[in-house]
Amino acid sequence: MAVRLETFESKEHEKLIRELMDGRFANTAFCILAPDGKERLTRTGRSPSQILGRDPETRGRGNSSDEKIIAHMQGIAEDYRPEDADGAPVLQDFHSFRQALNVAAGDQRLLLYVVTEPQHAGALQDRIGGIFNYDNLAGVFHVDQSQGKSDTVWENDISGSTGSPGYYLVEADEFGQEGKVVAAFPLSTEPDALQQGLTEANAAYAARVDRKVYSEHVEEGRKKDVFFENEVPYGEDRDGDGKIDQRRGRG
Repeated sequence: MAVRLETFESKEHEKLIRELMDGRFANTAFCILAPDGKERLTRTGRSPSQILGRDPETRGRGNSSDEKIIAHMQGIAEDYRPEDADGAPVLQDFHSFRQALNVAAGDQRLLLYVVTEPQHAGALQDRIGGIFNYDNLAGVFHVDQSQGKSDTVWENDISGSTGSPGYYLVEADEFGQEGKVVAAFPLSTEPDALQQGLTEANAAYAARVDRKVYSEHVEEGRKKDVFFENEVPYGEDRDGDGKIDQRRGRG
């Protein structure tokens, strides 16, 4: 499990991070949990490279690489292979559309937003979950569902929607506060046809979108006074006193 500050929409997220980090609170945290969601399989730290990418004898200094991180994760995964290897992965479902849009912008992924009637909400997993096992779709999109959340006015934040039930492929704007529909499919679309449509849309998106440079993106957001309001206050509590640390003034 890896979490980032922009996904903290409730006090429950803050509580979880504090539990993982022995009372401290930071804007990023990383830990791998067992399938029960409780047992910790690694130490908790600020990033995968901090926990998995360094050899123990270096005591956390240097010697970090993506290869080491991937190898470590694969080793853990070998101990938890699912009995039903062909089963569909559980679909994502964010706490709100605004959160899903914001995270999609940060990761520069298209968001598949599914608007359903109440009687169809429970069938979505069985209907389309399997297509996200495909190599060209796994880990490529973010997915969110409208059912059961206060997203009745989600279409006000994006352009090109009809507001009616369907699969909407949404491209977030630069800072994840607005977006536009780049493709839409009726709920009756067969999974294979939906997979094809998603693949084509993502190829077009990847061809015309440049990857963000983090430092430049943050600086641009500050210049434009962009702010994403969360219930959890911004900042860190490194001393674990339960309060966000005050920023030190610049000398």
